[in-house]
Amino acid sequence: MGEQIHRRLPKDFVEDVINTFSERGIGRNEACELLGLSRSGLYWWREKYLASTKNKKEFKLYNRENKPTRFFPKEVQDFLHEELCYITRCEGRFKNKFNFSFLAEQAEKKFARPFLRNSIRRFALRHDYYHQESKEKKKVRIRFETPGPGFLFQHDTSHHIWLPLTNSFSDLILTKDDYSRKVVGRKLVERETSFHHLSVARKTVEDYGLPLAYYVDEHSIFRFVKHKGIHVTYTVGKDEGKIQFKRALESLGIGVIYAHSPEAKGKIEKQFDYFQRRLPFLCDKYKVKKISEAEKILDELISFYNEKHVHEETHETPNERYKKGIREGKSRLRHLSAEIDLDYVFSIHYQRKVKKDATISFGGERWKVGKFPKDRVTVCFIPKKKIMIFKDKQKLREYHL
Repeated sequence: MGEQIHRRLPKDFVEDVINTFSERGIGRNEACELLGLSRSGLYWWREKYLASTKNKKEFKLYNRENKPTRFFPKEVQDFLHEELCYITRCEGRFKNKFNFSFLAEQAEKKFARPFLRNSIRRFALRHDYYHQESKEKKKVRIRFETPGPGFLFQHDTSHHIWLPLTNSFSDLILTKDDYSRKVVGRKLVERETSFHHLSVARKTVEDYGLPLAYYVDEHSIFRFVKHKGIHVTYTVGKDEGKIQFKRALESLGIGVIYAHSPEAKGKIEKQFDYFQRRLPFLCDKYKVKKISEAEKILDELISFYNEKHVHEETHETPNERYKKGIREGKSRLRHLSAEIDLDYVFSIHYQRKVKKDATISFGGERWKVGKFPKDRVTVCFIPKKKIMIFKDKQKLREYHL
């Protein structure tokens, strides 16, 4: 009977059984069976019941609030009162929306020591801020455990109201190491494009090296590309669309695996849920309306998650598990060669035919190639930065925008 008695039985029932046992109305074994207690547990509760009766005090099954060790120091209580008052009195979507895990993290940042979620929840109950019982949320299906860091990076986007004061949706792109749960890439944008995903992938492999594979969904951005350029929106066909994100990764020897349902991407979906419960609240609290300001808050949340958040399944923080996997020789990450032209790999590629005058048309303008009339060349486009023209991976021209 591992569950506490106050969670299993009504107080009146416990009182009646102990009282009857004390008056020899039932035997010890029968009382133990009825209450689900050991012999020593039964006598402990009988002693507590008799002491309450003798001192004319209420008999309680749950008396944790009377233990002084359960109380926080004054500075912690003041902090919690301030935060809980804000939640109960603020206007808008976050009024009375309690996230005790997040409050525990905020308290840990402020006082440099860990706090238990349930301790803060009990504080809120005790001080009449919170009146609801927590409900278990349906968990997403967790995939198999990968063998080491870099075996698989999960990569996805969450379309959400990240900045509530703007009253509009924006997109958070995240990349997560499947083995360690470490967030290794991120970008918050107004609206995702294929180039945003390429940018996140580029910075990720520059920072960590080359994983064996990426795990993505079947969103059209990975299979069919519509890219809004500087002067014109480029819409490419299905075959050409496939060669963007997948083309870039496969050119580096990284496989691309497509998930067929949100449940199949359990780890990254749980990660988005973690940030959805924190980032919008903070953006609303601090009146953030710009993506650049929200990204600063996001970076702090990611840093805390990677450094301090102990995962419920691994029982380690993402950074601890990541570094441990590296030390134990489990890493599947490969070195990124300095000889690789990352501008070429992580740009948007388009095919063009060179005209008789050795020029091509792109974006409503003519660009000089200088040679190879009637041949096909590859235009590599980096939005707001430059256009490069390649022939069989040989750079012919480069134009800065």
